[in-house]
Amino acid sequence: MTRISKNPEERKNEILSVAMELFNSKGYEETSVSEIVRKVGVSQGTFYNYFQSKEDVLNAACERTLASRLEAINHLIENCEINAREKLIRIFMDATPNEEDEDVFEYLHKESNSTLHQRWIIIEINALLPYIKKIVQQGAEKGEFLAQQPELKAEFLLVGVAFWLDRGVFTWSEQQYMERKNALNEIIDQLLAINRQ
Repeated sequence: MTRISKNPEERKNEILSVAMELFNSKGYEETSVSEIVRKVGVSQGTFYNYFQSKEDVLNAACERTLASRLEAINHLIENCEINAREKLIRIFMDATPNEEDEDVFEYLHKESNSTLHQRWIIIEINALLPYIKKIVQQGAEKGEFLAQQPELKAEFLLVGVAFWLDRGVFTWSEQQYMERKNALNEIIDQLLAINRQ
């Protein structure tokens, strides 16, 4: 059988897509690296050129899903017309996935994928943390946040919001979900001691 040569980024994305397809149909725990490479039609050596493990594949798939959101957040950080408080609120409120990522999110929220879902939340928190800290530093430098240790408090907020507003963790009704989302403004203000002057 003749192997088809593909550019590295294309091959990596192919492995990621097949892995997510198998995770979706069989479950993360039941999918092996050998099944992934067999379905892609490459050797295990090729797999290990791109990924160290099955967990590494999952992390990369999540990072790919997060990439567009992180790019938008980076633009938000650079926007000098919006204060740090508003930037934080936008990040916490605008956590809806892009249309092309909806299938991944739907899969992650299946009850049978609770382990995978928890890993996703942790990956998302770790990816967002440097951006949140940068925004808090901007706010602290401008005297907008008066709280002691605002970076730690923002980290606490991020972790709390990631779980609190995740419908795969809590089955809030639409009204309950909106009540919690709307309460974020006041929670951010109180926790970071917003300077209103």
